Amino acid sequence: MHGRFTVLEVRDPHIIGQAVWNSLPASEKASIIDPEAMEWGPLDRHRFRAEPERYRTEYAYAKVGGMYAARVSDGGATHFRIRSPVMDAVWIILFQRGTGRLGRPGSQEPVIADTATGLIRNNEPGTWSDHTDGSCRTGLCVPAKLLYRRLEALLDGEKIGSFAFRPTFDATRCPGTTVRRLIDWLFAELAEGDTLLANETAIRSFQEHLLVYLLLGLPHSHSERLSQQQTVAAPANVKRAEEFMRSNACEPLTIEVIASAAGCSVRALQLAFHRFRGATPTAALQRIRLEAAREEMFRAERTQSLVRIAAEHGFSNPSRFAQLFRRTYGAYPSEALNTRHGPHIGAPDISPQVA
Repeated sequence: MHGRFTVLEVRDPHIIGQAVWNSLPASEKASIIDPEAMEWGPLDRHRFRAEPERYRTEYAYAKVGGMYAARVSDGGATHFRIRSPVMDAVWIILFQRGTGRLGRPGSQEPVIADTATGLIRNNEPGTWSDHTDGSCRTGLCVPAKLLYRRLEALLDGEKIGSFAFRPTFDATRCPGTTVRRLIDWLFAELAEGDTLLANETAIRSFQEHLLVYLLLGLPHSHSERLSQQQTVAAPANVKRAEEFMRSNACEPLTIEVIASAAGCSVRALQLAFHRFRGATPTAALQRIRLEAAREEMFRAERTQSLVRIAAEHGFSNPSRFAQLFRRTYGAYPSEALNTRHGPHIGAPDISPQVA
């Protein structure tokens, strides 16, 4: 694994932390409070002394926007402990091979993770983890400030105090599988030298989507509040946007124009539609235009062709309009029209031809 990754091979688990620290550029070292706060070592010290050749670790990491992606492959079983405060962040860890245990301050029993169970830990002092022989795990380090900022946005600006994820999640069922696929895709892209993730805009977009998936999909201390938030009435900016789109369904609208009419930023509008409508503003506009076209079709005094009606409502491709109409209403436009009014002269059939 190379691509955008920095790859280290360490033959003594005691020096993993120092090796990673030494490889970091000076600009990135500034975010770490204490490079010696994280302690690595063999799980069985006697075995390490007898078989030191077994304990080769490959540590690969890459910076992704404000996050870090890391892949760790151990030959022998290792132990990790956080001794003192370090960067305030959350790690999402997925095992590709082997198993692990996570111990947390104040908890008597460690939690277990394997290829079917994802692990989430923070950087609280006293946190520790063990990893079996031959384990391989991928991890994504998400700074806590990114999660707080996105969570407060999802809660309409409401300030939050403490925040914590549940330490494990099922990686074999949705939404855990969605999170796993996103992280697997991220690692596959970073392993390539030529990837769109070299673009800062693409990185920011991926980061924003991942944060939303983590906060809406994985259990945490504010999950219930988010769930309640999603069931209440849509906020004013969503309603203003929908009213504006209905009033201007035949106009060439952009997301920027819609956001301006709604009185908010493009990003705020996208997040609001995602939360309260389960769709993007663009998808909502398409549905509104489709309904407006359908209403125009069924007006008794209509004299225009279906092709022109489709075009006037933003559907320049008649075949695509017909397919979308059928998926939404269960019939092609000409079929729906004939069923409701009988055959109409001057309304050409724009249903796709089937061989």
